Amino acid sequence: MKIKINDIPKEGLSIEERRNASELDLARDDLKFVTPIALSIFINRDRDEAYAHVTASGKIEAICGRCLSAYGIDFKKDFDFSYDLGGKTVVDLTGDIRSEIILEYPVKPLCKDNCKGLCQVCGKNLNEGSCGHKTDAQKWNKIEKSGN
Repeated sequence: MKIKINDIPKEGLSIEERRNASELDLARDDLKFVTPIALSIFINRDRDEAYAHVTASGKIEAICGRCLSAYGIDFKKDFDFSYDLGGKTVVDLTGDIRSEIILEYPVKPLCKDNCKGLCQVCGKNLNEGSCGHKTDAQKWNKIEKSGN
């Protein structure tokens, strides 16, 4: 998102936009943006610097890292940037906005904190109920109890 410095009035400039994830190069295999990213930008400047406050929001569909179920994540993030104008005629916010949104991605997406994952034997989603197979944790519990 490029903004011409001369287009920023003394009182600042407000911009409301929607961008597809592909426009910001935000594609990942385990995350999919299901709505365009809403951007609310306020940018002002003095002689030597420009300052931008950005709010980005949208909805992501993620794949749980334990049970492989799809689930939705609503996100809303505020961030601020400053730019040294140093003779520039344009300020490009695209890379900074992209980086801040990527920092909001979950490292290991989980549908819920206590997700039980998949059975290691049959692959059943254990959040939907037991399949009857013993897990490694159950086996270790039995061994620990027999040692006491």
